Amino acid sequence: MELEKFSGTVSAVLTPSANFEEGVGMTVDFHLKNGVNGFFVLGTNGEGVRIGPEKRKRVAEVFTNYVGSKGLVIVHTGAADLDTVRDLTKHASRVGADAVAVIFPFYYKYDLESLVSFYNEVVQASDLPVLAYSNPSTQGYRVPGRTVEALLEKVPGLRGIKDSSNDPELLLSLSRRFSSHFIASGGDELILYSLTVGIRRQVSAIASVYPDLVSELRRAFVSGDMEKALTLQSKVNNVKSILTEAGPYHAAFKHASKLRGVDLGGPYPPSRSLTPEEAESLTRKLLSIEKT
Repeated sequence: MELEKFSGTVSAVLTPSANFEEGVGMTVDFHLKNGVNGFFVLGTNGEGVRIGPEKRKRVAEVFTNYVGSKGLVIVHTGAADLDTVRDLTKHASRVGADAVAVIFPFYYKYDLESLVSFYNEVVQASDLPVLAYSNPSTQGYRVPGRTVEALLEKVPGLRGIKDSSNDPELLLSLSRRFSSHFIASGGDELILYSLTVGIRRQVSAIASVYPDLVSELRRAFVSGDMEKALTLQSKVNNVKSILTEAGPYHAAFKHASKLRGVDLGGPYPPSRSLTPEEAESLTRKLLSIEKT
């Protein structure tokens, strides 16, 4: 699927840790059935940097093969070192992904000149469209909006960005200044806001468990029913709060996925699973909000 022509929800899919190939199939089918045909593979929600390079390659290959022509597959190939990024990026191209996304190199903080050099290297190594990916909570530092925009200007090969900074001002500016790029919001709390400022793609963690909810929110906006859209955005926010406060992040999301009929196993180590008490509390809260 051609990257820039895609408009819609991209799910930040979870990565199965048990019954791997069956889990990928269940995940993809569950999303397609509920109106989501964009897949962001091995990102923050997909535990990408927790998984070794060879397993990451296998995950990318199985997702890409299963989705096929039915949707858009963006593989996150980010790592702290450039050699791993190059290797994973080249592999994503070989297995037929539609694009790669590369998080700002993490742990150490980098200035604009370093980021320009880094992304130029990635673009040169890739046969696929390359997206930058900004997520301050996981990369370990916040990149100012003006730096993000300068990066897109100085690296012509960058085709866009997934921005998870939750910065409304930056999203508005990106929408206006880089309308020919693939600009995607990455904060679930800003799905409706991003739609109102003209951003046509939303990468959503909540969609990995509730693709139907996020699809319904998007449909309400497109149809002009803003009252319904606001109600659904509020529900998305509530679901996210419940999940992020339940215990270890990925354990909570995978428990919620199991409740929805898609059992993907537990989180990858070193994360722990939910305690029985945490699981019971989360189940009760999610079942309650599903009734609203």
